[in-house]
Amino acid sequence: MFRPLASRPPVIAIFSCLFLFAWTAPRAAETPRPAPTLAEQPLADFKARRDQLQKQLTDGITLVPGRVEESLGVSEKFFQDENFFYLTGVEAPGAVLLLTPTPYQGARQILFLPRRNPQTERWTGPQPGPDREAEQSFGVDKALPTDALAQVLRELSATPYFKDGCKIHLVANPDEARDRAVQRLVERLRRDLPALPIQDARSAVSLMRMRKTPAEIALLKKAVRITGEAFQEIPKHLAAGCYEYELEAVVLATFYRNGAERPGYPCIVGGGRNATILHYNRNRDQILDGDLVVVDVGAQYRGYTADITRTFPANGQFTPRQRAIYEVALAAQEAAVKAFTPGKSRMSDLTLAARDAMRASPLRAGKQLTLDNFFIHGLGHFIGLNVHDVGDYAQPLPPGSVITIEPGIYIPEERIGIRIEDDYLVTETGLVKLSGDIPSRPEAIEQAMQRARRSPGRTRSAKD
Repeated sequence: MFRPLASRPPVIAIFSCLFLFAWTAPRAAETPRPAPTLAEQPLADFKARRDQLQKQLTDGITLVPGRVEESLGVSEKFFQDENFFYLTGVEAPGAVLLLTPTPYQGARQILFLPRRNPQTERWTGPQPGPDREAEQSFGVDKALPTDALAQVLRELSATPYFKDGCKIHLVANPDEARDRAVQRLVERLRRDLPALPIQDARSAVSLMRMRKTPAEIALLKKAVRITGEAFQEIPKHLAAGCYEYELEAVVLATFYRNGAERPGYPCIVGGGRNATILHYNRNRDQILDGDLVVVDVGAQYRGYTADITRTFPANGQFTPRQRAIYEVALAAQEAAVKAFTPGKSRMSDLTLAARDAMRASPLRAGKQLTLDNFFIHGLGHFIGLNVHDVGDYAQPLPPGSVITIEPGIYIPEERIGIRIEDDYLVTETGLVKLSGDIPSRPEAIEQAMQRARRSPGRTRSAKD
């Protein structure tokens, strides 16, 4: 039986209080450890993709080569092969992934990495090596040196599994001579394993990449947000007399300042007649008073690329003709979105709706042609790890895919080029506009230009 605390020595009383508090206090719930991530995606997502690919390609081994660092950063910045990154999250150069139905030393998913080389790392920085740490970091069964790949394949080919029509599924084009690393790998396979046919397995990964995971969608949203920051800066710098490259510089500075790795594609900044050239990226000409300026840019964040276009009046105000045609392009985009039917619509169906909207306009150009005659490209495409990402355009747009919708009207004789491009997430119930915070209504663009002109901190061209 406990004595009253007051009748005990002070030290004993203090320890008694601590004991009673520890005994009677409710136990705090243990905070669960966050799931491990890689390149801001759950590590489990990369494992799930590899598992899914193995379930599809059951009649052989699968090899996925990453890119090789050729220049040591002298002539270009290293970026990983998209399919390899999608399946592994590994950004180190010179790596290869092997998926095998028959285990090798108990492993079915093996990552081959170059051995650590202190001299090379003086140029490139530290790289992961083929060790236990790499296995844990990348979630693979085993990590081995790349120079062991040939021996592993020979040992696997001697197993009974390889005696019955086994193939090598290569997630790359086996006849692609431009990629020297792939070419060397194919030559080695044909020399060492001549009995095994090599098949291009990229299409299997392409179908997987169409449907984005929640983590991938979050990364695309970040890329869109960063791109939106750049569009906020454009009105502060755009004026008659400035040069296209000045706006490109503003875009790139905003991308990098907000954490983008690079632009997902060369920036398109075209004024006047250049606005009518679809992939114009020379960006060297001066922008004249009365010109329209097409700005088609997209930030890349953690490998995922946005793709957004806005059209600005250089002097801050659309002419009546420019505005009328702009409204037709905007109506075409809205018609395409409205025409979308979940589970049924293909990109071609949305294109038809956009063209019908242009054709319905009373406006004419050229030899009294309807404006759909001046819409000279497709309505949109998939985006993801590539700005023109892989996808099946013959099938209905699947939930989880992300697409652009970008109607454009181009009339060179009038120096009118207008394109409005936004990014949309396909869901079970409809399209969700990821770039909705970036103004696209003509009055909103004019207001942004006017606010920028009133701003005391506005940066003006030397020609102003």
